[in-house]
Order: sequence, then C-alpha cells, then structure tokens
Amino acid sequence: MDADKLATTTAGAAVEAGFATSSTSHPLVNPATLAPSAQQAYASQLYPGRSLSPEDIRMIIETESYKAHHQGHEAKHALMFLIFACVLAMLPSTVTYWRKRHPMSYRLVSVGSICLIPVYFAAANHYYRFVCIWLVYALANTYVLYMATRIPLHVHTPRRVYRWFAFINKASYAVFVGGGLLFLLGFFNIMPGLTDTAYYVETSMLTVFYGLYFGLMSRDLVALCTDKMAATLGYSSRGTRIATKFLPQDVCCICGDRLGSSSGDGRERVVAGGGMLAAASTSRHPAAHGGATDSLATAEPTHALGCGHEFHASCIRGWCVIGKKDVCPFCSEKVDLHEFKRNPWDKQELFYVTALEYMRFFVSWQPLTLLFLTVVFWLLGLN
Repeated sequence: MDADKLATTTAGAAVEAGFATSSTSHPLVNPATLAPSAQQAYASQLYPGRSLSPEDIRMIIETESYKAHHQGHEAKHALMFLIFACVLAMLPSTVTYWRKRHPMSYRLVSVGSICLIPVYFAAANHYYRFVCIWLVYALANTYVLYMATRIPLHVHTPRRVYRWFAFINKASYAVFVGGGLLFLLGFFNIMPGLTDTAYYVETSMLTVFYGLYFGLMSRDLVALCTDKMAATLGYSSRGTRIATKFLPQDVCCICGDRLGSSSGDGRERVVAGGGMLAAASTSRHPAAHGGATDSLATAEPTHALGCGHEFHASCIRGWCVIGKKDVCPFCSEKVDLHEFKRNPWDKQELFYVTALEYMRFFVSWQPLTLLFLTVVFWLLGLN
C-alpha cells in the first residue's frame, strides 16, 4: 500500500514538473524512468476519467518520453527542418542536372541503389521471401548482362536481350495490375471474411510493390544493355551518341540486324505520324553478321521516326517505351512518345512506366537523401 502511494506521489510530482515546463526552462521528467505502477498513475493523471488499456499507457509513456527528450531543442529542430526543406527543394533540379551532364554515373548510382537498398532492408528485417525472389531475378539478369557486354557481340544477342526485358516488363505490369485489383477488392470489402483480413491487405500491397520494383529494375538494366550493345555495334557511341561507322539504310542500329527488303516492296511499315500500311509476305535479307536467308519468312514490322531513321518495331518500342528514352538511338533527335500509343493498352503501359519514376524516388532517392541529411546533421552536430 505504501509503495502504491509512493508511486502515485512520484507520478503526480512528475506531472506537475512536466506541466511546469510551459513557464520554466526546466526539462520534462522522463516518464520512461518511472516504475510500471508509477507510469500507470502518471498516464491516469494526464487523462483522468478514461479507462486506459496497457497499450494506451505504453503509447502515452512513449509520447511523453519523446517530449521530455526533445524539450528545449526548438532552435535545433527549426534549423534541421530548414536544411531538410532546402535539400528537398534542390533535389529535383540537382538530379536533373546530374542526369544530363553525367548520365553514366547517374545511371550506375541509380541502378546500384535500386538493386541494393531494398534487399538490404528486407534482409535486415527478415523478409526472406523478397530476398529469395530478388536472388532469382538477379541471377537471371546477370546472365543477360553478361551476354550484352560480350565483344564481339553475338548476332542474336540484341534481339534476345530485348525480348527478355519485354517479357519482364509485361510480367511486372501484369503483377502490378493484379495487385491493384486485389487492393480495390479489399478497399471495398467485396468478400467479407477474406478481403478485410490483414493477410489479404498485406498480400495486395506486396503484389503492387513487386510489380513496381522489378519493373523499375528491368527498365534501368535494359538501359545499360542498350547503351553497351549500341556502342559495341558501332553505330552510336555510349554517352556521346556520335556514330563510329556508317549506318546502312537497311540496318537497325539498335540490334544490328537487317530490316528486310527495301522500302516499297509491300512489307509492313509504320511511319511516324502515319498509320499502318498494308503488308504482304516477302523474303528477308541475311542478318547483319551473317545468317541464312529465309525466303518463306515474313519481314518484321519496322518503324520510322520523324528524323527518318528506321528500326524494327519491337526494337524501337523497347528503346522508347520500356527504357523510356525520348531520343533517336542514332542521331539523338527528340522522339514523341505519343507515336507509340496505338491502342488503349499502349497508353496504360506508358502510365505504368510513369508510375515507375515515382517508385524510383521512394526506393532510391529517398533513402539516399535521408543518408545525405544524416551525414549533414552529424557534421553540424545536430544529432
């Protein structure tokens, strides 16, 4: 009984000392240092007349302890907020300048942070399912990167690389859409007892995250492969985009393969700003690095940009849509991405690519920005 009275008296003194800080410079008494019974009495005196559960008491003690710990640091907090606001205001322009002036270092930092930061936090928090999926994806793409960086480049490598990343892009998009539908079903609670469970909500959110994260990784990796393969083929050089050898009119400089027979022979051809012309089967030329002529094969559809350079339709779509590059691979002239919105599904795919850029901020630039701010605060003694 005496112990309870002592705890109540101690808690009352702590409350009075805490309330006294509004008019004095003395810090708040930290309730975390009190005994459990004193903490209960402390919380009850802060909220008289309320029936407080153990969880309520824990949250009250944590809140009051936070106030006590930071009491008297208002000037320091104001300075930290000012630095934080300045860094956030400068971040977009800084990243844009970096991407334009030093594209290779920007891309390497971006890819490295996207690949390593999420898996680090997943491993630290024991999310081993994500780590396992990430390892399988990393092993598959390591082999693809190995093929794309070989010199000399195999004749079929560019096409295989673009097909692989096109598949990954479509699969990630399907996972993203599926997760979004699951989330909507849970949001409207279509099936009570299932869609309102914590496991269902967690599954839907993880599915959306997987679709965005692996789609973002594939987009950055295909950009690295594209630059390397283009430089190896010699029709454009990495970084400067200056051609190192003459580009024949019937060669796609993205993959190095021939476009087929000459224009006007009836093959399917897509022209910038125009529509689809009627197509008829025709023979293909041999591949750029040598290959058997297939007289029975139908020429692959091509797409001509506004600058006049022509590419395989699948290659230029992979370059512009999957990698979201808005310049010609050969001459760097600006490309209007709306040329590729031929049906509603293409428009939705472009919206998905835009969503990936927002994902990049949360996965890559937000952790890097917080790390930079932590270093700045430490150097200025604002711990």
